[in-house]
Amino acid sequence: MRGRGLFPLIGAIGALIIWAIHFLAIYCAQATACMRAAPDATLLGHDLVPALVLGLTAFALLAVAAVGIAAWRRLADGMTARAGEHEPHFLTWLTVAVALLSSLAILWEAVPVLILPPCG
Repeated sequence: MRGRGLFPLIGAIGALIIWAIHFLAIYCAQATACMRAAPDATLLGHDLVPALVLGLTAFALLAVAAVGIAAWRRLADGMTARAGEHEPHFLTWLTVAVALLSSLAILWEAVPVLILPPCG
């Protein structure tokens, strides 16, 4: 039952959900560090907030890449389908495009946290 129900739509917005969780996580981590007066805390010799943001960003980018690659493989499989078989590709193309856009958004929101001082 591939391509039926809510699963294709959830797949299409999966990268946006990952982006939203990443956005919430990095800004909550930074706010918590500033509230607790721990902007100078370290983790393995690196500042805690930038290290945490880097880790969360890498994890989010890997998750978005997994969503995008899975959609890309579905497109590749669909393009080699036998004659007479049709599968709507709109949501699959949308998933790939949203994964690319979400990757850019994740990088874009991580840059200020890495460049600016944590509680400045």
